[in-house]
Amino acid sequence: MPGRPEPAFLPSITLRGYGDSIWLEGRAVLLEQKGTRRRIPLAAVEGARTVGAGQRSVEISLWGGDGVPGPVFVVEGRHADQADRLVEVINRARPQSAPPGGGAGLVEEMPVGPVAGRKRMSPRERIALLAVLVVYVMGAVVLAVFGEPVQALLWVCGVMPVLLCLIIAGPAVVNARDRLVLRKRGVAVVALFDRAHGRRRFFKYTDLDGGVHEIKADYAVRGLGGDPHRIDVVYDPRRPQKAVCSLAVSTLVFRTVGVCLFGGLFLLMALLMMPFQLLLLVL
Repeated sequence: MPGRPEPAFLPSITLRGYGDSIWLEGRAVLLEQKGTRRRIPLAAVEGARTVGAGQRSVEISLWGGDGVPGPVFVVEGRHADQADRLVEVINRARPQSAPPGGGAGLVEEMPVGPVAGRKRMSPRERIALLAVLVVYVMGAVVLAVFGEPVQALLWVCGVMPVLLCLIIAGPAVVNARDRLVLRKRGVAVVALFDRAHGRRRFFKYTDLDGGVHEIKADYAVRGLGGDPHRIDVVYDPRRPQKAVCSLAVSTLVFRTVGVCLFGGLFLLMALLMMPFQLLLLVL
């Protein structure tokens, strides 16, 4: 029986479980369990389905041969939506007829082992920046006229801890916001190493619609199964070009503590050197 036309692409969807991982790469399913990575061509797959509590796990059945059922692999996942996406893509792309000799013989076992242009400011951002500059200048003028020279000096120099606080906390807040959004609606995929630019590494991933996007890897990201050429990323299905690297919980906790300590310290200094001086002037 003739098979269905093969799609021109396969989205690199991934499903991570408790120590196990499964993802699509090329026209194959890569399965990593207990230190062993198996590459299962789609030609060897008879079918896939969600199983287990909450339908969060994925079962991959291979074609059998000589009347003997083929092997079955199960990955215990943690996200039902991601498991559904993976099963749907596998079943849509797999062939409808068994290969000669079954699918087990096709399985391979392997040991686990440019700068973007400057973003232009929007009108709203320009207005906000202008308002901040006006407040800064007016505060310095008021303290210079009605306050003590030391107060005016503290106000003028207070911009330094403000900038340091923004440098430390600003990117962290934006990244935390993105991670919270993608935790709810993001799609997890595997990104493959594409190029390096100095110490920066760039990876590419394929979304559900076949679009290929690039992401700059976080320096703390871990390679999938210890392979530095594959990493887990989560992208926004509404804006596929927007994605974050999956990081260990310990890394996220360490960063959060560091940002709170150092960012909070500079914020306190800024409050003492600027708004507090105006408060003393009023009192």
